[in-house]
Amino acid sequence: MSKMQKIAAVFLVVAVAAWILEKMEIFAVPGLTAIALCVAMCVEGADLLKGTGKKKNTSRRLAAVLVLAFGLFNLVVGGMEIYQYVLELKGTIQ
Repeated sequence: MSKMQKIAAVFLVVAVAAWILEKMEIFAVPGLTAIALCVAMCVEGADLLKGTGKKKNTSRRLAAVLVLAFGLFNLVVGGMEIYQYVLELKGTIQ
């Protein structure tokens, strides 16, 4: 297991733990699950992409690009969660 895979695994565990705590209504941080999953997927996608090299390994390269796209999608979702939370806070203050 490489260093990049260990980092991805740690962030994946953080994402799952944050999701479970949020679903059990114990601890909720807006966007934490999505941002942690974003980091995990982007690190894993970069590690996959690094392994392709100059070879014509198109299936692995496609998998890496799809994992990176999923990671960036989670970044957007996390940003939207944070934005909605800020709007709700603004509505309660006024």
